[in-house]
Amino acid sequence: MNIMKYRFWASYLLAALAFLPFESVSTTQVLATESAYQLAQAKSAYTQYMQLGYNETKRRNYRKALLNFQQAERLRPGDRYATSAIRNVTGYIQRGRNRIAFVPGRPGRVRSAGTRGNCFPIGQYIIPLTPTDKEAQRTTAERPTFFFYIPQTSTTVQALEFVLRDDDSIDPLYKGTFKPVGQNGIVSVNVPIDQPSLQIGKEYNWTFSMICDPNNRDKDSYVEGTIVRSQDENLSLQLNQPNTDLDRAVLFATAGFWEDALRTLANLRSQRPNDPEVQKYWEDFLNSVDIKEVVNKPLLPCCTAQK
Repeated sequence: MNIMKYRFWASYLLAALAFLPFESVSTTQVLATESAYQLAQAKSAYTQYMQLGYNETKRRNYRKALLNFQQAERLRPGDRYATSAIRNVTGYIQRGRNRIAFVPGRPGRVRSAGTRGNCFPIGQYIIPLTPTDKEAQRTTAERPTFFFYIPQTSTTVQALEFVLRDDDSIDPLYKGTFKPVGQNGIVSVNVPIDQPSLQIGKEYNWTFSMICDPNNRDKDSYVEGTIVRSQDENLSLQLNQPNTDLDRAVLFATAGFWEDALRTLANLRSQRPNDPEVQKYWEDFLNSVDIKEVVNKPLLPCCTAQK
């Protein structure tokens, strides 16, 4: 329907130009009209292929989804959303029985990016539930949720601290201090609703720390990373249609939005702790980015900022 509409308007404009004095109709004007029509055609076709790709992904028809995403990428070579979808759907196909997977644009985990401090025994670290240490995780959320695995400590933890910053201000965008949980497991930190929302396209830095000696913060155990908020109009159209939560998780993962997919699966795991299907999706998702250590760890009730 969109292509027919653009053809009508392009024909209308060309017909109108035919009635103008010859000297006022330049070759440049005609070419500009044709270029606008071709651009509209390409945009419409790209959108259709992306929508078809997401729709087939939702049906778990990953090979058909791949073909559509590849067609979209041919129309927009190097397009971030098409290439991310191709990368992740290819990951589903290669992993065979995996129901969900995530393939970072720059794979690789560097556990030494954080520090053990004096909170943990040798060989134990905080593990951020992020796909890679080499690029920012992506989110569609105005106020995202961050997940961290905390192992058993060798000393008493005084507090947990989360700080979110942008490069435009000395003061943090958000800083929260939380009570220690007292056991190993996965904790989550939500940016509260009364805090400023993340701007689209802007990269933010975060740090999560376990404070074992308040008088010497150099002994903190901590991890750090980056996050960026972005939007994919074609994904949004799919998400506005009726979907199960597992469908939504798969769509987010396919589009490259790690935070949204992880948050969706974590909420499902909390709501349906004995559901083997949910557990399978959770395991596949974390295993795909080599976070095998935490797949069976409990989700702990944390973190609420201390007053």
